[in-house]
Amino acid sequence: MRTLLLWLAAGSLHAQMPTFGPDNPEGLVLFPNKTGRHAWLRKGTWTRPSIGTQSSPGPSAAVTAAELAAIRATFNKLSDLFQATPTGAARVGFFVKESRSYNYPNPYALPPGFPIARAPLVYDIGIFPFYTSDTLKNGVFVPDTGGETESIYYYFNRLPGPQRHQPAVTERTGDRVPVEFYPRTREIARYQGWPVYDGGDLVITRANRDPWVAAPCGRVLKAAIPLFEQDRASAESRLAGLKKENERIQSPAYEQEMRTHLEKYSGDLRTKNPQKWQGRVAGMERELAYNRDLAAKKANPQRDKDGLWYWNPVDAHAEAAKRLAALTPEDAARPTCLAPPASQDGRYQIRGMIQISGSAPGCIDLVMDNWDYFDQKLPRVAPQILLVRSIGRCASVVDGKLVVHGRPRNDVPPQGCFKHVPMWEELDWKQLAALVVP
Repeated sequence: MRTLLLWLAAGSLHAQMPTFGPDNPEGLVLFPNKTGRHAWLRKGTWTRPSIGTQSSPGPSAAVTAAELAAIRATFNKLSDLFQATPTGAARVGFFVKESRSYNYPNPYALPPGFPIARAPLVYDIGIFPFYTSDTLKNGVFVPDTGGETESIYYYFNRLPGPQRHQPAVTERTGDRVPVEFYPRTREIARYQGWPVYDGGDLVITRANRDPWVAAPCGRVLKAAIPLFEQDRASAESRLAGLKKENERIQSPAYEQEMRTHLEKYSGDLRTKNPQKWQGRVAGMERELAYNRDLAAKKANPQRDKDGLWYWNPVDAHAEAAKRLAALTPEDAARPTCLAPPASQDGRYQIRGMIQISGSAPGCIDLVMDNWDYFDQKLPRVAPQILLVRSIGRCASVVDGKLVVHGRPRNDVPPQGCFKHVPMWEELDWKQLAALVVP
């Protein structure tokens, strides 16, 4: 029995193969329904496509032949590194297709003052490992050219952004793309010297450059005011409804409704069983008093646990507006954090208070995309950052080693993650990192 080994740092995973004799060099195994066959030992191809784009230049200058050649050269270098690994070179039982594209910058996403001509082009290469197989068509086995597999994309000049985090506050200005302020993404591991973040992305950066920058308190607080207003408006709307309901319950008409209901369903007891009738009347009156007391309390929330749904957003809005009005230029420029409130009741749009970083315990620092990360003096196709999205799709990093998720199937040759992971283990990561300008 021959066995295909997927060697990982934490051990090895086994995908069992059938036994193949010398008369079956490609390791062919028919599908159970005889409509095709797997080729466990066939050496697959590695296809490099042309480069496409999914956006129009807009105000940007169209990509030049020299720029496109530079992008292609970067793609080829990355592809060559993977094809140089033992797994990528052998390609036993699988073939690889690539996806290559570039995109022009969105002028409405650039920060004010960032010249569109200096904005870097974002370009990506996707790697798709498929197992080798054939489909029977008109009595002839035809090699399959694809199907479904796990792909991994490598993005150049794309900032990592918030990863898994939802923005705490979003700044909206005219027709510009909203600016998001979000908690700094947590580094959960290191692989080959590079950080892997919560969300599974590995990021290779230029030396001493941070793809995130602290969000300034003034901008965040100003952008958060509409959120505080929405929470307060929700509370006021709810209170208005409760007051209206209280007026209804306190009215003589409401009491008459209850007495009419009692008369309709129990009125015959007045003569049949007067004692029971008096008990029903007393019960209705107790319910009436209880409903009126409860409605009055709900329509007049107090500063206790039952009234926090109203006072939390009202007080938060007042405090935020007061702090914004009193904010000095110096404090407005300082880093921001989001302090969790003692109670989330009534807080739906913004789950905390905007503070200056370090001023409150448990305050979570907020950051934003750092466009100053990019050196505008470099050509716009210069690879300044590489985002591997995402290693976490295929494996976890444990003690600096990759541990693949799941196990390969025994009925088909390994593909997808079970080819990405061994190639990562064998890859020359120093040369991969060298693709990014120092």
